[in-house]
Amino acid sequence: MQAADILAVFPATLLSFVTAFGLGALFWVVGLMVISFATPQRELALLRAGNLPTAIAFGGKAVGMVLPIAAVARSAAGPLDQAIWCIVAVLVQLLVHLVLSAVLQGRLKAEIEADEVGGGAVFIAFIQIGAGILNNACMAG
Repeated sequence: MQAADILAVFPATLLSFVTAFGLGALFWVVGLMVISFATPQRELALLRAGNLPTAIAFGGKAVGMVLPIAAVARSAAGPLDQAIWCIVAVLVQLLVHLVLSAVLQGRLKAEIEADEVGGGAVFIAFIQIGAGILNNACMAG
């Protein structure tokens, strides 16, 4: 492929990139907001205050959420397909979050209130990332 050929298709490929990136970023942020609403703590306020257990757990949620969204952006047949699979990715991560909350029965809440990192925050972060990796592999096609 010659440079002229690349430059000729660049506007269309740039538009595809901007669309895929924009949708991915939108679903990433919305997904994190959905999980935050399902959390009894005000995570954004706690992050602003420098609460380390919240930062670890929420960071794991963020990485776990973006992994499948990235896989979808790479393999989607178009914007509608990407949006549908991003919704599935968010729902999977939300389900993992709810299961972890039930299994740990307030362990993270206690760590957040004490502002001390313990097993809850680290465990949640790693499981959310692990779920994101599995979700990514399943969605990568």
